[in-house]
Amino acid sequence: MAKIELEGMQELIDKVNKLGAKGEIIKKKTLDKAGELVKESMEKKAPMSSLDKKHMADHIKISEVEKENGVDFIEVGPNKGDDSEFFYSKFSEWGSSKQPAQHWAENSILENKKKINEVIAEELKRGLEEFD
Repeated sequence: MAKIELEGMQELIDKVNKLGAKGEIIKKKTLDKAGELVKESMEKKAPMSSLDKKHMADHIKISEVEKENGVDFIEVGPNKGDDSEFFYSKFSEWGSSKQPAQHWAENSILENKKKINEVIAEELKRGLEEFD
């Protein structure tokens, strides 16, 4: 999974973190909105069969907000521990001994890095204005 480093937002993030429970609400809304942007991109890029069946593009998931080393984040798309009906999406993303990696999920994130940062900045600002 690709990670996006937020650029020039530390001051905004610090202000949100000082709001306690209200800040957690702002961060959740912000990550949900950014996650939807990435999910939409992944849905367009995910490999699809021409067969009339369920496709992984129709089942891309956004995780709940998680925290690691004091940083809030979400995961969008396939993960290596997936054992759902769509477990094969991880093989198309990272490859296998019989299939080369396609990196469709990672590319969705990297190609939208600027837009993701813009959405996060806008949502953090909107949240701060709402709770001021």
